[in-house]
Amino acid sequence: MIHREKLVRQFNPLLCEADFRSPLTLGNGDFAFTADVTGLQSLYRDYSEACPVLTMASDFWHESKEFDRKEAKITETVYRYENRKVRYPVEAYPGEEDKYRILRENPHRYNLMRVSFELNGKELKALEISDIRQSLDLYTGILSSKFKALGQAVTVETIVGDGNTLAVRAESRLLRKGLTVRVSFPYPTPDKSGGNFDRPDDHFTTLLSLGTCKGQTDLTLRRKADKEEWFVRLGGQFTASVPGNHSVVLSVNDDRNRSLWFIISAEKKASNLKDFTYKQVRDSSLRRFYAFWNRGAILDVSGSPDIRAMELERRIILSMYLSFVQCTAYLPPQETGLTCNSWYGKFHLEMHPIHSAWLALYGRGDLLERSLEYYFSILDKAKENAARNGFAGARWPKMTDPSGENSPSPIAPLLIWQQPHIIYMVDLLRRSRYSSERVEVPVVSEGDFIKKYLPLIKETADFMLDFLSEGKAGGLSLLPPLYSVQEKGDPSTIKNPPFEAAYWKYGLKTAYDMLSKVSAARKEWMEAADRIVTPKPVEGLLPAWEDCRETYDSLNIDHPSMLFAPGFLPETFNETVVKDSFEAFRQSWNFGSLWGWDFAFLAMCLAKLGKYNEAFDMLLWDTEKNTYGVNGNNIQGTRKDLPLYLPGNGSLLLAMSVMKATDRWYIETEGIMSYPY
Repeated sequence: MIHREKLVRQFNPLLCEADFRSPLTLGNGDFAFTADVTGLQSLYRDYSEACPVLTMASDFWHESKEFDRKEAKITETVYRYENRKVRYPVEAYPGEEDKYRILRENPHRYNLMRVSFELNGKELKALEISDIRQSLDLYTGILSSKFKALGQAVTVETIVGDGNTLAVRAESRLLRKGLTVRVSFPYPTPDKSGGNFDRPDDHFTTLLSLGTCKGQTDLTLRRKADKEEWFVRLGGQFTASVPGNHSVVLSVNDDRNRSLWFIISAEKKASNLKDFTYKQVRDSSLRRFYAFWNRGAILDVSGSPDIRAMELERRIILSMYLSFVQCTAYLPPQETGLTCNSWYGKFHLEMHPIHSAWLALYGRGDLLERSLEYYFSILDKAKENAARNGFAGARWPKMTDPSGENSPSPIAPLLIWQQPHIIYMVDLLRRSRYSSERVEVPVVSEGDFIKKYLPLIKETADFMLDFLSEGKAGGLSLLPPLYSVQEKGDPSTIKNPPFEAAYWKYGLKTAYDMLSKVSAARKEWMEAADRIVTPKPVEGLLPAWEDCRETYDSLNIDHPSMLFAPGFLPETFNETVVKDSFEAFRQSWNFGSLWGWDFAFLAMCLAKLGKYNEAFDMLLWDTEKNTYGVNGNNIQGTRKDLPLYLPGNGSLLLAMSVMKATDRWYIETEGIMSYPY
């Protein structure tokens, strides 16, 4: 039996100096607070380039004053599909560059606030801090920070509660000698930082109430930036001053006191602000993380003889933590979660299962199901997206936001591999609850479960069916314009990429199998799946797409997606061709161009081939985009726009469901479902 508390706490991150690439993030799935070594965001400027320290929430989105979706129409790029024209928002045409940019950037997530220590009214500097000792207790979600400033010790406890709530307790003699806390509000922006503190005239902060009762202060603020309005409540043991520069300064309420505590909540409606006690916030974190770690699966590889075993286990535990606190919201996660903005804070639906599919296999499917509700909310928009170009069913966007609009992009509107994702995720959930290997106790019948998702499955399968084109030899093809997973090549010539072809087969067959259980399947789905063209090997190797001869030459960068289907899908394949293709990939590929999740998918392919030692080697491949910081973040090398990359964490956990014990690796598991494909 695995001692879960001991295992988890063994990998508590510990910082004894400021590591600008590894701030520690607290969260509950919908709300996150990323802290520097002071336990707050005091060194905001020092961290801003490497990895920002921000406060972000799932349901806070801003539209810039120049944004008007009705007016910001752009000319769409025209392509030829079969015998008709189709249009997608791909190119930025002369004279429309600003409209194109505005549509890409809006709406965007933003930084709600900065919470920081100040000394005598000035920002703390990294050089003024010493004797740092900061630890994140993964088992409780509580951050403990100790440091010295001016030779005086400061102790801080930081906790995220339920909703959009943060609690902080600070103790120090320095609180009586000029140490204060400032809560400041920026203007919302779409860039990595999510906010600009140098635009005070572009937004408004209004004090609605301020009162003191029995030694505790309570105040409410109204925030407004363009069309976005929200409310902030501050309560606790402190004295507040509101200097009028979009900030509140908190200090001890008695010159003899050397401690203060406060709770901050942010809500879209003032009526939703709740009055939490510090104990309530602390207890909510304890309950949340106890439930997370003690239900569902856990696995321990640390007893393996391989010298990398402890590092792999560290990555597993921290990936579970990070995915929980940043990727379990009611909206699909963005690739940098709730740490900072990537691609303007928008989420990429092709990454959704890469972030989150592991939850179903680890007995935490309810956390995955939260974000599946989003697909219902944009179903009509997805159907419009398909119909716009004459297709039936629902075509899911790639880069999007709560509206479900297809963001203009040189690549995103032409990507198709996100289309079967909803079928894949629903089927994983179904298997995790109703198969003989189930890892969750179902609360409804299998039929009722399938009926719930029937509209999504049907409309998705109908689009996939209609998107296929009749070929001369009786097969059905995926025709241009499209991009494969690799996102390389000329989209007007790419045909039948192997991963997409296999995923289309899987999606249509699975839709048929599931909906047959409730008498709602279309036989055309199964008939079409059997006729989908699989691209033939080129010179004995899997091609990037049909007849592509540059796969292992000029196209040897980024995602090697021709190798993904054998590991990810229940695909029958020629083992010799796959092995030869893998060897050609090893010899020719630019490994520095691979992304964090590529290593996990390649490991899954090797595991399916029975090459488990090689699979672990691939999972732990030593290259800059496959590194994991002290905080567990999958760091993407020197890319400044991606200080972390959560698909790397989610895919690692997915891959572990395929891995088996070998001579170098021993895996002890509790409650994990073997990968069903």
